[in-house]
Amino acid sequence: MAKLNFKENAEAIFDKSVSATPLPFRSNTKNGLTKLLIEQFGEKGEITEERIVQVIKENTPKLFLGRGMDAIKPLLSDPSLADI
Repeated sequence: MAKLNFKENAEAIFDKSVSATPLPFRSNTKNGLTKLLIEQFGEKGEITEERIVQVIKENTPKLFLGRGMDAIKPLLSDPSLADI
């Protein structure tokens, strides 16, 4: 798996997003989120808090988005990024 270029607290947000996913889906979530981040920002692109939240918001089913944003909100430097 590619090594992402996390900045700020983005790696903790990534990890929390994966761990907040039900166990049977965690591997798919981790691989899918990694793929989306690489597609959008490149392997060497900086993954900031704002960018990872953007990708999560764009790709999480609406039914689960609120719960996901609640899970990562304490990790954000700007908690308003989690507003939906």
